[in-house]
Amino acid sequence: MKLQGQVHALFANIEAAEDQEEHACLGRDLPKLGESSELSSEKLEQVTQKLEAQLLEKPKDKPLKKVVRKLRKDLLPRLLKYEQYQVLLGDRNSFSKTDPDATFMRMKEDHMRNGQLKPGYYVQIGTENQFILTYSLHPRPTDTRCLQPPMENARQILGKLPQTVIADAGYGSEENYAYLEKKEIQAVVKYGSYHKEKSKAWKENVGKIENWTYTETEDTWMCSTRQTLHFRKESKEIVESGYEIRKRHYRSESYEGCPLREGCTKAAGNREVVVSLKFYEVRKVTP
Repeated sequence: MKLQGQVHALFANIEAAEDQEEHACLGRDLPKLGESSELSSEKLEQVTQKLEAQLLEKPKDKPLKKVVRKLRKDLLPRLLKYEQYQVLLGDRNSFSKTDPDATFMRMKEDHMRNGQLKPGYYVQIGTENQFILTYSLHPRPTDTRCLQPPMENARQILGKLPQTVIADAGYGSEENYAYLEKKEIQAVVKYGSYHKEKSKAWKENVGKIENWTYTETEDTWMCSTRQTLHFRKESKEIVESGYEIRKRHYRSESYEGCPLREGCTKAAGNREVVVSLKFYEVRKVTP
């Protein structure tokens, strides 16, 4: 953050002042409060008050007066404003100053369908037999994180969750599949690459793991050239919502001399893949 850099630069300039004797006290106080990589407005306010107290003792100290003015009139108000914006922002990547609850989203409005960034809300509507059962507004422009809130809203309104949910591929995430499975809801929800995987180009791509064979008893993958990739380790990924995805890593024993290597991967060394088996199970049962 540029503002943090300016604050630390100001401290550095003070410490490097030529008159060491005149600023000896100042040099002792500032490193204690300003040496951390991230300064809060509260800590910066403490620094400013200390400097103002020193300025009362030395009202003719022009360098000190300049520093206090810079902190009080510029840096401190900006840092306070920045922290307020961070609270309003939350886990979003933008917000509107005129409507803090709104998020900037790309909208297709003109006759050429050109995208325009404007503040707005994402509306979710749940229906059955063309009757609206529930609706909700969201400050994010994607479907992925907008499935569970409407479902819980429907539970509050109807007293129960639906037995079956039909939604487009925008909702096809592992987190959503796990949620629907946990709630024992039949999911008719395609994943993002479902239609691409049906194309001839995808099916002929030797590098796509969807075209490989998984052996559950041995926990191995076999590619198009019958190279076997064995399990190496398991890792975890925490997504923005806090959901934990467990991934399994596989690697071939030898990848030298493979005739299809150029079309399979550009990486050096043995062939490696990282798979979320939970998501792969969804692919196997999706109609």
